[in-house]
Parts: sequence; C-alpha cells; structure tokens
Amino acid sequence: MKKWLFRIFWIPVLIVAVLFLVANRTLVPISLDPFRPDNPAMSTPALPLWFWLMGMLFIGVALGAAGGWFSGRETRAQARDNRRELKAAKRELAALHAKLETEERRDNPASHEPPKLEATDV
Repeated sequence: MKKWLFRIFWIPVLIVAVLFLVANRTLVPISLDPFRPDNPAMSTPALPLWFWLMGMLFIGVALGAAGGWFSGRETRAQARDNRRELKAAKRELAALHAKLETEERRDNPASHEPPKLEATDV
C-alpha cells in the first residue's frame, strides 16, 4: 500500500518536473549583483534554466546529506565506544571461562578424564 501511494504521488511530480525542464531550455545568466541588474558586476555564464535548477537541487541534496552526516557524529562515536567496550568484555569473559575451566580440572581431575576401558575376552 505504501509503495502505491509513493508512486501515485511522485510519478506525476517527476513528469511535471521533466516537462518543466524540457520547456525551459532558454539561456539564463544568474546575476549575483542586486544593485545593478541591467549590468551586473558579478554574473554567471548564460546556461539553460534546467541546468541551474538541477545544479541547485544537487547542491541542496549534498548539503542536506553532509548536515545529516555531521549531526550523527556523536552517535557514531558512541557506537564505536560501545563496540570497543563489548569486545573487551567478551575477551574478559572468555578469559574468565578459561580460568574457571582450568580450576575445575585442577580441583577434580577424575571428572574430566575419559573413562578407562578394560579388555574383555571374547
């Protein structure tokens, strides 16, 4: 159900976006000078409008991804610390199990020896 709702919403949006990008192929310079719009001191080369729109979209996605990645750095650091602590605890537990096993064998050697078989006459 969720997949169908996703498709019902995004497929028309994508179609409209593609039609808009194809319809706006005229060359557009972007002016970065708000004081002299007729003769800007800073402007970009004239490129198709779809190029500028897609460029801004990609820049926005990249900045959003970078912001998300930077905001998760504390969580990743905590996960690394937890992973190191878990590995140390597992090593300590294995050492304690080995120590306990050697002490049990030392205290009761008969219980860990295999049973002795006697020869029988056939």
